[in-house]
Amino acid sequence: MKIYTFIIFILITLQVKSQEITTSLVEKTPFNLEQFVGVDKFNNFYGIKNNTLYKLEGAKHYQFADLQLGELTSVDLLNPLKITLFYKNTNTVVFVDNRLNEINRINFTTISNFRNIAFATTGKDKSLWIYNIDEQQLELFNYHTSKAILHTQPISNELLSQKSNYNFCWLLQQEKLEYYNSYGSFMGSYKVPKNFKFSEHNHLIVGKTDEKWLILRKNHSSFETLSVSQNAVKDFYLNNENLYIYVDNLIYQYQLNLSNE
Repeated sequence: MKIYTFIIFILITLQVKSQEITTSLVEKTPFNLEQFVGVDKFNNFYGIKNNTLYKLEGAKHYQFADLQLGELTSVDLLNPLKITLFYKNTNTVVFVDNRLNEINRINFTTISNFRNIAFATTGKDKSLWIYNIDEQQLELFNYHTSKAILHTQPISNELLSQKSNYNFCWLLQQEKLEYYNSYGSFMGSYKVPKNFKFSEHNHLIVGKTDEKWLILRKNHSSFETLSVSQNAVKDFYLNNENLYIYVDNLIYQYQLNLSNE
């Protein structure tokens, strides 16, 4: 009986270890801004200080600020040539180019059929993924026509954060992560721990709780454990298979080892 129990223990241990995805440290980069936003596909770094967005492109630094809009709530780097900035307090989205010059802005309070929104991220074909607070719906909003292309069924749970790419949008709720496609269809949900934060790239998701890191690989049905040495981090961002972590004025770049996928 003891031998049988021992064998079961070994099998369980091996299974747990096989589900743990490892990382390799690539490099460390000094970073002295208050908040780390992310890294674009051209390897430029973005951050926020004193409510000003900064882009660090080698020796060149660009910045954007409009203090009349209130606190800068979120920055979406999906399209680095047309970056989406969202100011929740004034219900406004600002688009900036690759030098952080303003291209356009939308005040959702002043447009026809106005709506109050909680989140705004980049969508496809001149559109935004927005969460309409009044209707409790996720919408794909065409900002040229000021009309919703589509919307989901009402979502009753409180939303904590939103991430998107051109084809899908993820909505974080209490202990649940749902996602929808660009036709407004519900695609599925995943159970997540409390105090969960996440970053997404190309349907790969890295998440973090107070105590551990998790990863959800494309075409997988559940999260796996991710081995990362840093735990008490300030901000983190996923780009391709690279995880960028902001700790103590340094950005740690880790390569995700997904060879066993």
